[in-house]
Amino acid sequence: MDRRYWGLVALAAAGFGWVFGCPHGNFWVKITVTVCVLCTAAVAVAGWPCRRQEWRLREVVIGAVAAVVLYGIFWAGDALAAALFGFAPRQVEAIYAIRELGHPWAVGAVLLLVTSPGEELFWRGYIQRQAVRRWGEVSGFTVGALLYGAVHLASGNVMLVMAALVAGLFWCALYRWRGTLTACIVSHALWTVGVFLLFPIR
Repeated sequence: MDRRYWGLVALAAAGFGWVFGCPHGNFWVKITVTVCVLCTAAVAVAGWPCRRQEWRLREVVIGAVAAVVLYGIFWAGDALAAALFGFAPRQVEAIYAIRELGHPWAVGAVLLLVTSPGEELFWRGYIQRQAVRRWGEVSGFTVGALLYGAVHLASGNVMLVMAALVAGLFWCALYRWRGTLTACIVSHALWTVGVFLLFPIR
């Protein structure tokens, strides 16, 4: 398990390094390719991490509420970061500038249908799930959240890394609580579209 596990972690690091660290190519094309490759590799190694029966109305509602809660956390966090760090507003604006690299409808489709479900399948459905099986609940939870934040280091954007770490902790906790990916996928999808397109904090 360890060799395959860390092999996929390395693949994720390389993929996100390409997405955020390479100036060539369109961001939305690169993130789509990266997430699809990671999901395919994870499913090939460990099988499909969720079942149709897990898509219950209760889990969907919990995911929607979780998206609102996470939006509130980020809204408060943005105000706090702006007060504490002079560089924060500029770096947050740089994150939002990524929207301009694609048509809003195309960006929304990628967020809803590719990156949100795909990242949950990989980071929670494989990375966290396998880490918990190997090292236990607490260590697995910690490894899953830290790795999700770490792969964003290639962006060189402190606020993006912090955002990924906070969101990773939130979704890891949600997955640990619910035990299925449904609420995580719904939360991730609604939150990204909300905070990035519909109700931007900046």
